[in-house]
Amino acid sequence: MRKGLIAILIILLMFIILLEPATCIEGATLGLLLWFQKILPSLLPFIILINLLCFLGIIFKLSVPITPITNKLLNLSGSSFLIFVLGLISGYPMGAKLTKNSLEAGEISLDEAVKTLCFTCNCGPLFIVGTIGTLMLGDLQLGYFLLLVHILSAFIMLLLSRFHSISLLKITKHTQPTTSKISFSAAFTCSIQNAMDTIVYVGGYIIFFSMLMQLLSTSPLYNKFSALLAHLLHINPQSLHTFFLSLLEFSNGSATLINLLPKNIFLLALLSALIAFGGICVLFQTQYMIQGSRLSITPYLCAKILQAILAFLLTFNLFPIWNHFSAHIPLIFSPFWLFPLILVLISIAIFYKNLAKLQ
Repeated sequence: MRKGLIAILIILLMFIILLEPATCIEGATLGLLLWFQKILPSLLPFIILINLLCFLGIIFKLSVPITPITNKLLNLSGSSFLIFVLGLISGYPMGAKLTKNSLEAGEISLDEAVKTLCFTCNCGPLFIVGTIGTLMLGDLQLGYFLLLVHILSAFIMLLLSRFHSISLLKITKHTQPTTSKISFSAAFTCSIQNAMDTIVYVGGYIIFFSMLMQLLSTSPLYNKFSALLAHLLHINPQSLHTFFLSLLEFSNGSATLINLLPKNIFLLALLSALIAFGGICVLFQTQYMIQGSRLSITPYLCAKILQAILAFLLTFNLFPIWNHFSAHIPLIFSPFWLFPLILVLISIAIFYKNLAKLQ
């Protein structure tokens, strides 16, 4: 039944593509340009260097001296903490790739890998500050603010992951995985081959979802549905329509959202949520990165939804403080957003406590 429904949807999509070839080509072109001009040059060097660290076994060697500290403070191995740092630097979906690599190399257990995947896959600073802050918003300071909120939301997810207990015996008694010695030149060549394979797959997802976004944006049926929903929720129809499209592919979607909405705190909160969630396109990229392992996408999806809500609320609580220190605007703090923030923090703690049931 499920396969039959999927087959019908695929055939229907092929039929729509034949009816709207110009729209599909335009959407695919936008996705291709996004991948070629922004994603490939910013992500490919990080993928090559991270692959090099993995092939040479450097990540494990670096994690050994910090493991006692991360064990005590975060109930994590040093490897998981390094994955968090490297994933935050390089951007989507490298956190998932590093988690899978460390699991396959025996550096972390399956239980820890499931937990690690929930907070290591994040947006890179180059995209947030350079693309969204400078190019889209035209304000470098707002880019830094969005980066601060994103890092803080990811770090809170890491801190609260302590509620998901991992046997310290498994972590402290890690032994170095047995890997065959490989020369630097061979490791470098393998790193480039693997990176090119990864970046091409990422590009395929971006091109496809950009085409899908373009089709939906011109679809009368979808426009009527979003207008009806907006009427029921008393929201601007165009805003809701654009936000839904942004959930598909957040890179192009963010640009559309910024052009539509005025530059205020609500826009920043939506952007923070989109950056933290990553969109359905990033979800499929993450699924590709962890395929072949025993990792499930369900805990990751739940964690990203919680992080998106957390980033949304953090923006409302922190933006008045940011304005006060950066633009010397009088501090007007509303405690209204503080109570939902506390509820979300409790929800994240409960999520980690019951993480084993989602695996």
